[in-house]
Amino acid sequence: MYQNSISLIRGSIFPIFFQIIQGANRSVGVSGTGFFIDNQGHFITANHVITDVPAGAQILYAGNVPIIIQPQLSEIHHVVSDHVRDIYIGRVDQNALPPVTLFNQRTPVGTSICLCGYPLAQISFDPNGALNVSNVRQYWQPTFAIDGAHINAHGRTYDGFITQDTSLRGMSGGPVFDVSGRVHGIDVATWTRNIPQQNGPDMVVNNGVVVGFHSIQDLLQQVSNNQAHITRKNKDSSLLKRLRKWLFKKQE
Repeated sequence: MYQNSISLIRGSIFPIFFQIIQGANRSVGVSGTGFFIDNQGHFITANHVITDVPAGAQILYAGNVPIIIQPQLSEIHHVVSDHVRDIYIGRVDQNALPPVTLFNQRTPVGTSICLCGYPLAQISFDPNGALNVSNVRQYWQPTFAIDGAHINAHGRTYDGFITQDTSLRGMSGGPVFDVSGRVHGIDVATWTRNIPQQNGPDMVVNNGVVVGFHSIQDLLQQVSNNQAHITRKNKDSSLLKRLRKWLFKKQE
């Protein structure tokens, strides 16, 4: 059912690494998942994937692990974020992946969707000290949208929908997509509720929470504005170079 859509999504997601170096000791982990949203290197993830790493950690990018692994981890740059909506949009300077197709409307209840990301990451160091991330794997978890949701919890506000199943740790920030490969939102949280029972302890219910793209259009517009600024800056730089070249030739 999801074989074709997974083939569309798998080349656009990546694990978000954090690295801590203390003297001769180096520690690397995966805090969550990101995915690209345009051809200029912009990606999106959950804000807590970036902010909940250990103090002093670097946030790094290694490419489309485990399919394509770049030799060196590279820095991730902040573009815009929103703590309350738990959204982070960043940018990488090189080796960006193809963007996904966004679904910007509200997701109908009953839509079959799939969660994905990088849980259970196994990271090791080779005898020569090189980082080995070949066992950082992509996981896929089909479920469906059971209700629309506007949730206020833990100082955050989520506007989107809830899923029957929750994702695994490490999948936060990943794309939530349908059978056509359209991405409906970002996997951000687990919502836990207690249902009182007449006899016995409360029933504990856990559902996944997805932020829909319809609710973050203002942040996506800021990315578009940033993209336009970079384009103008590059054009101005190119024009200046041509002008300098012309003046240099004229002086000859």
